[in-house]
Amino acid sequence: MVSVSLRNVCLDYPLYGAYDFSLKRRLLGHLIREPGEMRVIRAVDDVSIEAEAGTRIGLAGPNGSGKSTLLRLIAGVYPPSSGSVALKGSVVPLLGLNAGVNLDFVAEDNIALLLRISGHKPSRAVIDEIWAFTELEERMRQLRLRMFSSGMLMRVLFATATAFPADILLLDEWLSVVDEHFAEKAEVRLLNMVSQAAIVIIASHDQPLLRRTCTSIINLDHGRIASTVTVEPPATHANELREKRA
Repeated sequence: MVSVSLRNVCLDYPLYGAYDFSLKRRLLGHLIREPGEMRVIRAVDDVSIEAEAGTRIGLAGPNGSGKSTLLRLIAGVYPPSSGSVALKGSVVPLLGLNAGVNLDFVAEDNIALLLRISGHKPSRAVIDEIWAFTELEERMRQLRLRMFSSGMLMRVLFATATAFPADILLLDEWLSVVDEHFAEKAEVRLLNMVSQAAIVIIASHDQPLLRRTCTSIINLDHGRIASTVTVEPPATHANELREKRA
């Protein structure tokens, strides 16, 4: 059974440098802990979340509240300093498409690399399907990503990151792409991933989006859960978009 379980999770970042004694200390104030000689800042503070199939969770709060850090902790990018994180099911973390990319590798090799990182076999058929989705010229497969424009690079990375469905989908903001034509195509693909995933967790400043998409919204403040709001069963963003186009 697909599930996400966080129990009393904390994440501490170490602070380095003599400057911590002055400006940082005054700015961060009560957030700074001093276990022994190590000075740390608590980015996630005693967070517990339980999610089963059908759950759509929105993470809200101002910049610095811990939304993105909490998503990365769930994804396994950061290990918790204390508490436990347990996930059952396949995970696709869309937390920043550049992660794992080597701009000096050719496009095709980067696709294969990213697939391996995500636990998928980079077969010829899969790579061909990903490249077809980008709508880029065939000759560009053997060019270094450093030579791509930002829009072309985004096409390759988005197509690769969303090539497989997920049981658990983690989104840091609603992804957008540079090219207007490709953005519409990418939106449809992303909406399909959201609708097919058993559990979706989205970090966003966009409250209307969270209320359309989620079953509950967790408001964070300095890494702690300030409140949790249950949302009425949403009319899915996918249906809304389709109705607008009809």
